[in-house]
Amino acid sequence: MAAAVLLAATPASLARGPGYGYVGCSDSDDCAPFDPITYAVAPAIDLRPEADFPYDATMRPDGTEVWFCGATGDGVVVLDVATDEITYRLGVGDFPTSVCFTDDGLLALVASRNDDNVAIIDAATHRVTGTLTVKTGTGGDYDGPGQLALDPVSKKVYAVDWYGPNIYEIARDASAVLRSATVGQNLWGIVVDPLGRYIYATDRGTSEVVVIDPATLTVHTTIDVSDDPRGIDVTGDGGKLVVPCEDDSNVFIINTNDWSTVARPIQYLADPRDVDILDSEHKAYITGGRLENTGESYMYVLNLLNNQLIWQFLLPGANANVVAVQAQMTSVGTGIPEAGPPVSSIALSCHPNPFGPRTAVSYFLPEPRTVELAVYDVSGRKVATLESGHRGAGEHTVRWDGANSRGRPAATGIYFVRLTAGTETRSIKTALLR
Repeated sequence: MAAAVLLAATPASLARGPGYGYVGCSDSDDCAPFDPITYAVAPAIDLRPEADFPYDATMRPDGTEVWFCGATGDGVVVLDVATDEITYRLGVGDFPTSVCFTDDGLLALVASRNDDNVAIIDAATHRVTGTLTVKTGTGGDYDGPGQLALDPVSKKVYAVDWYGPNIYEIARDASAVLRSATVGQNLWGIVVDPLGRYIYATDRGTSEVVVIDPATLTVHTTIDVSDDPRGIDVTGDGGKLVVPCEDDSNVFIINTNDWSTVARPIQYLADPRDVDILDSEHKAYITGGRLENTGESYMYVLNLLNNQLIWQFLLPGANANVVAVQAQMTSVGTGIPEAGPPVSSIALSCHPNPFGPRTAVSYFLPEPRTVELAVYDVSGRKVATLESGHRGAGEHTVRWDGANSRGRPAATGIYFVRLTAGTETRSIKTALLR
C-alpha cells in the first residue's frame, strides 16, 4: 500500500517566486503548474489536441514560455508562464519527441520521430519555417530523432536516435547535420555539460550513462546505473548529473569529477522518468510516472546539496511524464531571474516525509556554525529542540521520534522543522502520521 503523502493546497494561480514549474501527464493529456518552492499545485491545463500525450517540456531561454510537444497529438502547445494560458498551437510532424531552442533563442527545434526530421520554428512568430532531415537508422517508423540538447559552449545542437545507437551534431543555425556517430545501444535522454566538456546520454539498453567527447563524438566512458535510465539533467556548474531509472524506482546522482554515484530510492512502485534541475534552489524535480498499485502520479524533489529526497507531492493529472522548472541554459546563462531572495548555502531535509513514528532530519553546513534545529507546529509554537550548539562543517543527521520537549508523543499533523545556522535560516514542512 502506498504511503500517505501530504497534498499541498491548490490555489487558482501561483505567486511567482525564484522559479516556477510545469509537469505534463501523458494519460490525462494535461499539464499542471506548480510552485517549486512551496510545492503548491494549480489546476491542470488541457493540452489537447496538439500536445496529446506530452512527450517533452522545455522552458524558453528567456523564461517567458513553456513548450510542450505531444507524441500522439503531432504538435506543440505554447503556454505563457505569466498567465498560464495557451497562446499558440502548432502542428509540427508525426510523433514529436523533443523541443530545444538555439543558443540565440531565435529558433525552436522540434524532433519528429516518424518523419525523420527536425521542424524549425521561428520563436518570435511561432511559425514553422522549415525542416532538417535527420535520417536515423533505417529511416522507418519508430526509428527517428529523439531527444535534443544544446551545447551552450559550441552552440551546436545534438540529437540522439529514438531508442537507437547514434548521436547527431546539428549546426547552430539548424541548417545541416554536421556529423554522426554510433555511441550506444538504445539511447534516450541527452544533456550537454554547461562547460562544454562532455555530452551525456542515457542508454536504456545497457542501463548506463554514456559520456561522449564532443570534439570527436567518441565514448569517453560509461557509468553503470540501474534498470532503464530515462531522463537526465546536469547542474549549472556541471558538477552533478541526475538520472531517474524507471524500472526500479531509483534516482542516481553522479559526480562528474570522479564519476562516483549515489542511488536514492523514491516511492515504492513509482516509475521515475524525467528530471529538471532548478539551480537557484539546488533541487531536482523528478516525475514519477504512475504508481503501479494506485495509478496516482507524484512529483519527487531531491536536494542536491546533500543528495536527499526532501519532498513528494501528488499531482492532479495521471502518468507524470515530463517536467520543466528552469529556463533552457544557453551561453549567457539559464534565464533564471536575478531578482528574488538569495540562495541559502545551508541545506535541510527530512526523510521519510511524511513519517511515522520517526524521521531522520539532515542538514548541511558550508563551514562551522552555531545552530539551532527545532520543530514548530502550525501556530508557530516550538514543539521540540533537536539540536543546539556549535557544529562543524558538513552534513549532520538527527532523528526525531515525534515527541515534544516533554517526551510525550506529538499529535498527528503538520509541523515545520527550522534550522538556524548563524545568520541563515531554512525551514521545511513535514507531516507526522500515527
